[in-house]
Amino acid sequence: MRFYTALLLLTPILSFAQAPAPPAEVDQALRAQATAFLKYQMEGNYRKAYELVAEDSQDYYLGSAKDKSASPDLQKVEYSDNFTKAVVSSASKQVLIMQGRSIEIPSGRTDRWKLENGQWKWYHDASKDVVPTIVGPMPVGSAGSSATPPQLPKDLSPEAVARASKSIPPPSATINRKSLPFTVGKETTEEVVFHNNSPGSVRVEADLIADYPGFVVQPKAFGLKPQEEVTFKVTYHPSNKGVFHANLRLTIQPFDSEVLIPLILSKESAPDKP
Repeated sequence: MRFYTALLLLTPILSFAQAPAPPAEVDQALRAQATAFLKYQMEGNYRKAYELVAEDSQDYYLGSAKDKSASPDLQKVEYSDNFTKAVVSSASKQVLIMQGRSIEIPSGRTDRWKLENGQWKWYHDASKDVVPTIVGPMPVGSAGSSATPPQLPKDLSPEAVARASKSIPPPSATINRKSLPFTVGKETTEEVVFHNNSPGSVRVEADLIADYPGFVVQPKAFGLKPQEEVTFKVTYHPSNKGVFHANLRLTIQPFDSEVLIPLILSKESAPDKP
């Protein structure tokens, strides 16, 4: 008898522990929005991702660092507040800089969603959001939380966002070199220091504009909080190419702003005759 009594008492608890299934149309709509958002993040298409951000989180999203997703596939969805809010887990990639080299490691990301005017929108909760790092969970955007990021208009139509994006002031940065000189036949490494003066976090992506295999830049990308800096190293490995000019391109996200630094390769000047 005691066994059946205990079982009867336990049954309601087990039933209560099982979360009710969300309405099919609600779950389908959330998964469609979350998948699209992750796809845009994976592609680096932050302007399209911005259209899926809740109004109260748009300023935060605009000024925050943008880590690319590893996949648009959803790993886990947890609903709350009578299916008006949800937490979505998925895979991402974390870039670490170790001994001057950029290393990509698998990581995880958590995105928060809520219903806003009948549509699922991504949002930021400063009291709960953390990002997994190699040293453990860290608060998202804590370094720049007191800063005021750029503002965009309330009209979020694609045409309005495209027009407004052109008027957003460029990110503020200090770059210590205007050009990098190299000499034909001499292997050399030159450095460029990029200092983030923007009120929010940025991601700087480095590549070379040149049909020339002799130049290498490291790191390829780096995330910076306000007032942080990174040193990009450009190494010239001599080959049979002649004298030419190329550029180191630094792309600043999420502003999609570019800075070009000329790489000047010249012949060594002959010594003056006595």
